[in-house]
Amino acid sequence: MSIGPIRGRGILEIPGITVGHAGRFTPDRLTGVTAVLPPPGAQVGVDVRGGGPAPQETDVIAPGTHSYGADAIVLTGGSALGLASVTGVVATLAEAGHGFPAPGLKDTVIPLVPAAAIFDLGRGDGTVHPPTSEDGAAAAHAAMSAANDSAGNAEVRGSLGAGLGARSGMQSMRSSLGSFAIRLPSGYTVAALVVANPLGTIGTPDGTLWAHSLLRSYGFDLPTIGGLPAATASTAETTSAKNTTIAVVATNAGLDPAQVTRMASGAHAGIARAVHPSHTLFDGDTVFGIATGDTSLPKDFAASTLDLVSITAAAADALSFAIIDAHAAAASVPASWDQPPTLHDVAPEFAGAFTALA
Repeated sequence: MSIGPIRGRGILEIPGITVGHAGRFTPDRLTGVTAVLPPPGAQVGVDVRGGGPAPQETDVIAPGTHSYGADAIVLTGGSALGLASVTGVVATLAEAGHGFPAPGLKDTVIPLVPAAAIFDLGRGDGTVHPPTSEDGAAAAHAAMSAANDSAGNAEVRGSLGAGLGARSGMQSMRSSLGSFAIRLPSGYTVAALVVANPLGTIGTPDGTLWAHSLLRSYGFDLPTIGGLPAATASTAETTSAKNTTIAVVATNAGLDPAQVTRMASGAHAGIARAVHPSHTLFDGDTVFGIATGDTSLPKDFAASTLDLVSITAAAADALSFAIIDAHAAAASVPASWDQPPTLHDVAPEFAGAFTALA
């Protein structure tokens, strides 16, 4: 098994995690939902850093609460209106028997489903069609079906699910859903799944990526980018509440709730490294964490602390790579759709080389 960064199956490189999506890639409605199902017994956490977040049920997974974890994590479009999709995820999981057993109520479970949303309202034909509870149910069904797919064919990147309407650089370029993993020499695997929809850009107009030094440090030798769309002038129309990067970082390590929350917190550095500016008042940047527990930390305190540091650093790196992946994987559309260009449109050699990474 190779050590280092892996594009491959992205977050699905962590055994036990499944992903499902819902949404239509059509010119009239560019929005959707992605449901991430942790395996039973996984620990979860979250860290919210943006100035305009749209989360739900995040307090219940904070360290020190009564929560046992989460039955699903939902990433959705539609801003606060899109959080209606969580209702469909909850109902679908409850019907399947996934959730917290309701005390004294036979055959009744209460699924715990924290969520976060991006702003993508109107990014089809200009009308407001946020994800619905039916979309959430479809994403949950897809995730549960993926759990039974031994071939592991679930998709983790591109213009699907919550990434359908994503953009970046003050709406100057289309983005999507991205995912990347890193295998550490210590035996841990760390991965990220991201809906990259930031106010900031991923690079300068001359094509220099903010994450260029990180790519070089891992030995990536990719074609140069001739140029990126210049971000439009900052106005109320281009900035106001139209952004947010939301992500899930995951590891096969055995972390407790405080440690997995620390991993989620540290992963925010990956957003700051790949996007400038990041964590603005117009972004609701939110990172969830999942630790499946397949590989235990050392019992020695000093050794386990060092491992947690390396896992957290890898989570940040994986998230930076996933943000680039979200841009490289975004599907081009006909001019009649009247949408901003993708990274593939403006830098096909770079995007092609990046998406060809193993």
